[in-house]
Amino acid sequence: MGEIRGEKVVFKKTDIVCLHELPSAQAEDPMVLKSTSGPSKTGLACKVIAWVTASAVVLVGLIAAAVESGIADGPLNAQAVAALNRALGPDYRADVEHTVLRLSGWGGLALKAEDVSLAEAGSGQKIVTTKAISLVMDPLSLLSGRVSVSKLDIDGAMLDPSLLPQGGAFDASALRISDVPDYAETAFTALDDISRLIVNNGLEKVRVSDMGVSLKGSGDTPVALSIQKLEFVRAEQSQMQIRGDFAIDDRAGSVDLTATGEGGVVKNVAGTLKGVGLSPFLLKKNEGLPHSGINAAADLRIDATRGTTTASPVLTVGLSTSEGEIYADGISADLLASNVAASYNFDKGTIEISPSNIRIGASSFPFTGGLIDLDRLPNQTQKGFAIDLLVRDGTMAPSDTGEVPTRFDAKARGQFLPASRELTFPEMAITSERGSLAGSLSVLFGQPAPEISFVALANQLESAAVKQFWPFWMAKNARRWVIGNIFGGTVTNGRIEAFISGDRKIVPGKKLELRGDDLKISFDIAGARMNVAGDIPPLRDTSGRFELTGERAVITINGGAAYFQSGRSVTLTGGTFILPDTYAKPLMADMDINVAGNADAIAELVTYRPIGALQRTGFMVDDFTGSVSANVKARFGLVKNQNPPAPVWTADMALTDVTVKKPIANRNVSDLTGSLVVTPSRADLDAKADIDGVPMQVVLVEPVDKSTGTKREVKITGTLDNAARRKLLPGFDDLLEGPVGIEVTSADEGGYRVVADLDRTAVSIPWIGWTKGAGIGATAKFVVRSENNSTSVSDFTFGGEGFAVEGALAFDNSTFTSAKFSRVSLSPQDRYRISVERKGGSYAINVDGEFADVRPLLAKLKSGSSGQGDGGESSGNKGATVRAKLGSMGGFNGETLTNVSLTYAFSGQKITALDLAAVTAGGSPVVAKLGAGDRSNVVEFTSGDAGAIARFADIYRHMQGGLLNVRMRAGKNESWRGSVDIRKFSLVGEDRLKSIVSTPTGENGRSLNDAVRRDIDVSTVRFDRGFARVEMGGGALSVENGVVRGEMVGATFQGMVRDASGRMEMTGTFMPAYGLNRLFAELPLIGVILGNGRDRGLIGITFKLSGNFDKPQLTINPLSIIAPGVFRNIFEFQ
Repeated sequence: MGEIRGEKVVFKKTDIVCLHELPSAQAEDPMVLKSTSGPSKTGLACKVIAWVTASAVVLVGLIAAAVESGIADGPLNAQAVAALNRALGPDYRADVEHTVLRLSGWGGLALKAEDVSLAEAGSGQKIVTTKAISLVMDPLSLLSGRVSVSKLDIDGAMLDPSLLPQGGAFDASALRISDVPDYAETAFTALDDISRLIVNNGLEKVRVSDMGVSLKGSGDTPVALSIQKLEFVRAEQSQMQIRGDFAIDDRAGSVDLTATGEGGVVKNVAGTLKGVGLSPFLLKKNEGLPHSGINAAADLRIDATRGTTTASPVLTVGLSTSEGEIYADGISADLLASNVAASYNFDKGTIEISPSNIRIGASSFPFTGGLIDLDRLPNQTQKGFAIDLLVRDGTMAPSDTGEVPTRFDAKARGQFLPASRELTFPEMAITSERGSLAGSLSVLFGQPAPEISFVALANQLESAAVKQFWPFWMAKNARRWVIGNIFGGTVTNGRIEAFISGDRKIVPGKKLELRGDDLKISFDIAGARMNVAGDIPPLRDTSGRFELTGERAVITINGGAAYFQSGRSVTLTGGTFILPDTYAKPLMADMDINVAGNADAIAELVTYRPIGALQRTGFMVDDFTGSVSANVKARFGLVKNQNPPAPVWTADMALTDVTVKKPIANRNVSDLTGSLVVTPSRADLDAKADIDGVPMQVVLVEPVDKSTGTKREVKITGTLDNAARRKLLPGFDDLLEGPVGIEVTSADEGGYRVVADLDRTAVSIPWIGWTKGAGIGATAKFVVRSENNSTSVSDFTFGGEGFAVEGALAFDNSTFTSAKFSRVSLSPQDRYRISVERKGGSYAINVDGEFADVRPLLAKLKSGSSGQGDGGESSGNKGATVRAKLGSMGGFNGETLTNVSLTYAFSGQKITALDLAAVTAGGSPVVAKLGAGDRSNVVEFTSGDAGAIARFADIYRHMQGGLLNVRMRAGKNESWRGSVDIRKFSLVGEDRLKSIVSTPTGENGRSLNDAVRRDIDVSTVRFDRGFARVEMGGGALSVENGVVRGEMVGATFQGMVRDASGRMEMTGTFMPAYGLNRLFAELPLIGVILGNGRDRGLIGITFKLSGNFDKPQLTINPLSIIAPGVFRNIFEFQ
């Protein structure tokens, strides 16, 4: 049984027997024990003691049961409330809803008051409510009729500041530093009350647990102070320990204070509050995110000694912060472990700041200082505090500047006026090895926000110092730009002006924005390195000025140079870099700079981001030589993760003698002088340039980004002489002669549109002999497209006053190949079409239409002009075959031929084919043919109206009618010889005949009319026949053996009708009464002796026509009037 632990062994009454009845007593020689016969005195005493003890235990148990059962709760409730009120003192009154009395450990009785509220005795105003207050009482004292409390527990207390009695308005101006001893004494008095509460009531411990206090934090937000445990313990007669644990917004902290005193009077308090959360009181949030203030915890150390007759008062306070963050406008900086120590000088009545140190990131601010009542200073009557701070051997090293830390000293003197809540520092100064600055600060604390005014000046600072002394929260985007883009250099004339209005609206979710005149920062800088934009190499030796006004930052650049890795460089001669709105997202920048350098350096500049243009043009940096100055404007985003829009930029370049080594549109471009404007979508060139060595004005639009839909546009203007025209517009030598003003522009679907000013150009159409002389206004327009060495000219129009041609042409390797002119109107009546096709060295020309004016062709044939131009190949040396079908063909003098069918071919000056069939206006046929075979060099021309043909060809205007037969044979040197035979024709209105017969000659002034004694009527002279042998060649026409015969008059003639220069030189004899005169010539002997030959009469006059072919001068030999025919040869002009 003994092995079974935890079990009870129970003996029944029947299981107990006497000892002699046990089996051991039945032995042969048993040992039998016998009891005494009666009780002893000792045993009796023990029994009595045991009975009394048992009775006492039973009695105590009955009493305890009675207490635990609540039988005594009612009678003791009033005395318990009274005891609670005595424990709280006379100033407060307790109100208890329910009280219970129970046993506590160590033989005490615990009075537990539930739902207790404490109120001020005088006003009855409630201060605190609790779940329960427990008092541990001495039971012996209760038996004697009094209540003695040894411990006081307060559980679940809730203190609401709104329940505290409200006094009058707080007078901040009444605060004085010299009154700190009084404030300390007030605190000591409060501790005296707590000490007396414990001592006078015989308390050993007062414990507060699960107490909650609602406080006002930053921005009037509620802050929960939770006291898990707070104990006031009487350690010794002269000491009181105050220990506890608390939490501020769930951040744990602890209290450990020791109050030392005597007789309920506290003389010294020393200890620490650890882990006091500062964030709820010093950190403002905006939509749940930190905005401004401190996020950290602090340990507060205090040591206060009460002044007595034997001891001097002491008051020192120390504050040590944990690592955390300090926020300004939503921007954080690391707050490292820092400390502030202060003490009160009771002799001077001042607060003295002992050596302290605030550390923010890698920066440290070791400082000392002091505070004194303002009106204690000389010449000061205002109520407030004077403040004096001094920093020695501080370090400025913001982590984002990347600069070597700056050692500095600083001082600030100011004052705080509690009545107006105004803090001013009129004297602030910072000195360092990198320069110094001075300034002033004014802060007016009000609602909804403080009003801040700050001014600082710096005569000279290194740029690194500007970055480090610039507050990290002020104009952060402008500061970020300065930090990331300006390096080295010296800053002068620096100035900061900041004004932050106190009545500004605080918009949830929006950070502080200083706009307009709220913030002004400006300084000059020289000798700095400055990043411009994107990947563009930085500018060195830069000078300029920085100006920030509100949201707008303007960086003016006076000069600098950028050096590329290739060894090239550009010089910056001026410009600006602007952040239009430093608060906007995406953050944008506007750049406007002027640069100059060699063309290849500028070309390399535009390869860098954000421009990046050259890569999209197909050119390389080395393709350019010359000089360029450029104005570059750009708008682009500075923060990539803000997803800014694509950069927008313009590079406006002034070009001077720039040569492009790579051909443009198969043309060599050099000596460019003008402007080139490049944007992300296009490049615009407007310059003078030599194109293939020809000076031209070029306007060019070249797409940079093809996705924008920008079309290539070209406009080239200039004046071309013959040599220049052959380079740029080859293949026109047969058509043009002289300077041509051209305008070449790009056309749709590729190619170029050409407009040619031909006012000063002689234009020839050699196939038809048409020529426009220089000085006659004309314009040609056409579109040129080239592909695979083939050039097409479409939409061709050529016209002027009274003429127009429309059609298309084609060239192969700059050689004319074909043309189709859908409209040809070289005179107002022209209505025909021409197609020309080059075959080898000749042309196939087809003409059809209603009417063609062929006067130019006739004039060409008459003049014998080869149509050769300067430096060009003679059109006369080429061949052509002309086939024409025309309703009518117009000639000179209003004459026309109808139903014209013509085939005409020539090679050089040689006619290889001729077949003409037409009808004159009078209905007479016109036929011309070139013989075949042996007669292939003979042209025969026949017409029934010689006069019409003469007028048509403008050979002679005064002939009427006549049957014409012309037979010409080709001779050497492209000449023609043959005869002209005209029969039955008349001369009408020939003034030169009248002059011959009526002009007086000789000394006696006799005319031919006088010689024959009558007026010879030459107004209409009929001839039976006219005949002459003619020779044509080299542009000249000569006749011999020419004779005309009529009944009234006759004549013989010979000489040069027209030479190559257009002059006439002819002689002849005119004979009146030709029929009678001719009789003498028919006589065998007399005709020979007296006459002038077979076709010469006896009476006549010799004459001479000389001068210009159109207006020859007539000269008559007077002696020839009366000379017999045989002698007239003597006087005839030679």
